[in-house]
Amino acid sequence: MEQKIGDEEIPSERVGYVPDPLADPTESTNSDTIPISNSSVLDVNGSTVTSDEIKNDKTTEQMNIESIYVIPHSSKPVNEYFNPKLLLGLYPTLFCYGYGSPEDKSRPVEIKLRDHIRYLLSYNDRRFETNYSFIFVVFNLLQRRDACFHAQLIATKPYFQASAQEIQLLNSNDIEMALNKSAKNTFSSASNASLCKLLNHIKTIGGRVMGSAYSRTALRTRIHALIYNQGLPSIFLTLNPADIHNSVALYYAGVKLDLDDI
Repeated sequence: MEQKIGDEEIPSERVGYVPDPLADPTESTNSDTIPISNSSVLDVNGSTVTSDEIKNDKTTEQMNIESIYVIPHSSKPVNEYFNPKLLLGLYPTLFCYGYGSPEDKSRPVEIKLRDHIRYLLSYNDRRFETNYSFIFVVFNLLQRRDACFHAQLIATKPYFQASAQEIQLLNSNDIEMALNKSAKNTFSSASNASLCKLLNHIKTIGGRVMGSAYSRTALRTRIHALIYNQGLPSIFLTLNPADIHNSVALYYAGVKLDLDDI
């Protein structure tokens, strides 16, 4: 007897009122309409639970039922550039027989890391997609590489060489003071020119790093430009409130409520 747990809900969770744009990956240039289909389920009773509380609860649960093996890390960081053994060692259950890792120099055709990760996440068995930490580890890996790459490009520019000496004069106290003022919304860029130049360089680099606050600012600017050029988008939103907080639904379910006093 074959048993499948959770697989039958996957198509229904991804269905929408508009055609799935991933069903036909071929880019179409005939229409300016961009359909966006998304659905989500929120646990309203668990919205106030923090991630630290969940982590501590699971840690306590594992310590009570299992033996804990503490494995210390090495004193030397592992090289994450062109190191095929990095992901093989982190996820031995995902890469069967120790093959298939990105950036393997023995592969006759060179494949970029981003393209290889996209290929791994499209596996039919979804073992990479459903892993608890793989997608977050590789995303952070891509973030750091983007930050280092663009920082290297900016460091070679003539205007950066002119302000590098001023940035080196900054100390930890200046940065800590600026962070405190920024938290209180009292920071002024005119108070410290060297710190202002450093923040401008960080903003330039962060705008090209996926998921960063500066990249969201850059995307917001693009959205404003698109709205100015094409007009406001049409957004259709369907909200399904939780039944346990819906008085009418509770009344029809048999709960004794005074509908006139709601």
